[in-house]
Amino acid sequence: MKLLFIEDHPLKQSQINKYINENFPNVEIETKNSYISGLKELINYHNKYDALLLDISMPNYDISSEDSGGDWMPLAGKKILKEMYLRDIPTKAIVISMHGSFDDGTRLTELDAEFQSEFPDNYIGYVHYSQINEDWKDKLYQLLNVIV
Repeated sequence: MKLLFIEDHPLKQSQINKYINENFPNVEIETKNSYISGLKELINYHNKYDALLLDISMPNYDISSEDSGGDWMPLAGKKILKEMYLRDIPTKAIVISMHGSFDDGTRLTELDAEFQSEFPDNYIGYVHYSQINEDWKDKLYQLLNVIV
């Protein structure tokens, strides 16, 4: 199985990759770090991926020593799900966020209900990631098993 993981936070990315590699040894993970790089990868190569792990908030572009990443996109993951819908990209998606609510006041549980309604062919569910509490591991395990 091959996953595309769109995530900008290095520690979160590392911990999730480590967990998946330990618990799903046959899974290969490709990581992108921003809205644009993740969306381009998904549009051009979605046939390579069995599933998408998707952060909600991320920079517009990859952050580097030459580039600040452009504008911060608090609901970039929602935009990616919308693009998948508009382009008929069939890849299954699991949202992984470390935020319970977002800049506009939207709560993660509200997004979950919205995504289930608007993107039922793609959206599998969400994981509320935490560096302190490890409940996210059980939830991610359950959701990945839906795809496997």
